[in-house]
Amino acid sequence: MASHFPGPVMIRVLMVLVLVGSSHGEDGATLCGLNGCQAIDLAKRYTDLTMAKMMRTIKPEALEEVFQNMAKLEVLVRQVEDLQRDVMSLYQPVWPVNSGPQRWSMCAEGPCSCTLETRFVSCWRLELLHHVPRKQQIPVDTKSLDLGMNRLKALHKDSFNQLTELVELDLNDNYLELLPNSLFYDLENLRHVKLLKNRLLYLPPDIFQDARSLRTIDLSYNVLEALPGTLFKKLHHVYLLNLASNAIKHLEEGIFYDLESLEDLNLSENKLKELPQLVFYKLKSLKRLKLSRNELSRLPHGVFTNLYNLRELHLHNNYIETLPTGVFRDLYNLTFLELTSNRITQVQHKDFLSLGSLRSLFLGQNLVTAIRNKTFVGTPKLEKLYLFSNKIEEIEVAAFSGLNSLSWLLLNNNLLRRLPKEIFRRTPNLLRLQIDSNKFMKLPEGLLEELKRVEQVKLSMNPWHCDCFILYLTGWLHRNPDKIWDRQPKCRGPGDLGGKPVIDMTFNSVCDGQWASMTKIQGRV
Repeated sequence: MASHFPGPVMIRVLMVLVLVGSSHGEDGATLCGLNGCQAIDLAKRYTDLTMAKMMRTIKPEALEEVFQNMAKLEVLVRQVEDLQRDVMSLYQPVWPVNSGPQRWSMCAEGPCSCTLETRFVSCWRLELLHHVPRKQQIPVDTKSLDLGMNRLKALHKDSFNQLTELVELDLNDNYLELLPNSLFYDLENLRHVKLLKNRLLYLPPDIFQDARSLRTIDLSYNVLEALPGTLFKKLHHVYLLNLASNAIKHLEEGIFYDLESLEDLNLSENKLKELPQLVFYKLKSLKRLKLSRNELSRLPHGVFTNLYNLRELHLHNNYIETLPTGVFRDLYNLTFLELTSNRITQVQHKDFLSLGSLRSLFLGQNLVTAIRNKTFVGTPKLEKLYLFSNKIEEIEVAAFSGLNSLSWLLLNNNLLRRLPKEIFRRTPNLLRLQIDSNKFMKLPEGLLEELKRVEQVKLSMNPWHCDCFILYLTGWLHRNPDKIWDRQPKCRGPGDLGGKPVIDMTFNSVCDGQWASMTKIQGRV
């Protein structure tokens, strides 16, 4: 029956025909007289015109009216899609719900698996094409129903109406494009619903209005472009909401306001370009927020206000250039902050002042050029600091002040040529250090002796200049052979020493006796 109703392709054809008619004077009777094939042929002929030609044929003063008509047409398309959803749902079969004493034994006679002890019905991976199994009876007291990994394209609006004890509903990995308004009607005990990996483009604003006991909602891996502002209205008990891997471009400011119990919100891998200032304002129970892999270029002031219980914040793979002053001010309990792969050019001590519980900070793959004194003084519990793959040329001597708990420091793949001699005096518990893939030619004498507890040091892929100054590093390598991670550093030069391991350098091979005496350098090998 679905073929009788306009799908996405036919809707686009209708849009073209309306534009064609308004632009070329086609009267309604002519267009209405076309059959489907003629309509598609006509649409194809006109869509072959280039946009430039269209703009030339439409008078400038008529452009505004054309755009207004297109906006109205989009509304009409949405209404047609709603109608399509509702009508198609009426043509889907409704499986019989059994309330008799033999309901579970009769359930087992169908293609689905039925388990009385847990009141679980599994129709998982039965290659269901268009509807639920016609010969399958469902016990009225079913608590968990699995319809995952099938090919369901539509569901009857009354599919689950009598299953008032249903707690878990799994519809993942199907072909669902539209859901009828009343799909969850009267499911007052429903706690968990999985709709991930479908083809949902749009959700009715009141789809969850009768399922107010919901605890978890998974809508990830669909093609949702927008969310109705009232979609999550009165869902006071939801603690997990997964909207990842959709195409969401915009969030209404109050969309999450009723989710007062929400602890985990995943909005990663969407197309968000900006965030409303107060969009998370009422999520005081939130512990994990994922906004990675979007198109965010800035964070508005106050966007994380009131998120006192937030533990993890994922913002990697966006286009963020600056961190507004105080943007993390209320995140007292944050332990994990991921800002990798953005466009941040500088970090300052005021950016992290309130993050007293932070343990992991990821700032790699940005555009930071320098680390100034006391930048991380507000993060005394920080254990892992990732600064790899930036453009850092300078690190001031007190840059890591206050980081007594720091155990991992990654500075690899930057533009560093030197480090202050006492820079690691402020990180007494450092266990792992990466300064590989920089531009170091030498290290100041005594630098690595500050690393009292270090277990792994990566020094390779630097242009080590093996003259007399390299003997400090050579000596340290001999004394700590088990601490070199990945590979031995090699000389870049001079001359024939290029490519040879730094650890093999000797006083005689790199130092001229007279010059060594003048500079008071003693052999260490």
